[in-house]
Amino acid sequence: MKKMFFALLLITTVSQAQYRFRYDKLFMEAGVGLAVPLTQLSPSGENRPLSLVHGQGGFRYMFSENVGVMGALSFDQFNKGIQKSDQLVGSLELCYNLGNAIDLSRATGGQFGLLVHAGAGAGVMSSQYFNRDKIGVLMVGARPYIFINEKVSFFADLTYKSTLSQKIYYDGNLIGKEVTGSNIGLTFGFMVALGQNRFHADSAY
Repeated sequence: MKKMFFALLLITTVSQAQYRFRYDKLFMEAGVGLAVPLTQLSPSGENRPLSLVHGQGGFRYMFSENVGVMGALSFDQFNKGIQKSDQLVGSLELCYNLGNAIDLSRATGGQFGLLVHAGAGAGVMSSQYFNRDKIGVLMVGARPYIFINEKVSFFADLTYKSTLSQKIYYDGNLIGKEVTGSNIGLTFGFMVALGQNRFHADSAY
């Protein structure tokens, strides 16, 4: 009888542990915000253009509770009066759940988290003077987030982008040679865990 009791107890414990560590790993993300050029503003270097039309969306897959990859598509329209430039970038980044590493989620009762991410991308810039300037992009960023419920989180993302082979100033004018540029973007949005499990990678601490 004792052997049967311990066998049932062991099976129950193992089953609960397996269920606890089954969690959703795929996330859909979308947000809007603004971006500010840091270099290559205009031929004069004055009157900084802004991107008040800034949006991005994508998917994130977590290999574990801490490490994953994120693919995204972002669009910015930088304006300075009647002058403007558009920037469209597709990117792939590694992401790390720093909130889990420093026990932020545990310390806040599973309310807050923090992702950091870095990677590269490719895209195009365009203006009335040049409609297809191909660029490469290196980026790094940080994303604090707060859980809304078991599936949805609200985030604020700050990302620095360095553009390679840029031929257009952010105000739309031609540079005339290939240079590097940079901008920083602030995005507010939502992350949604896709799947049927009770937990997801961001909350499975």
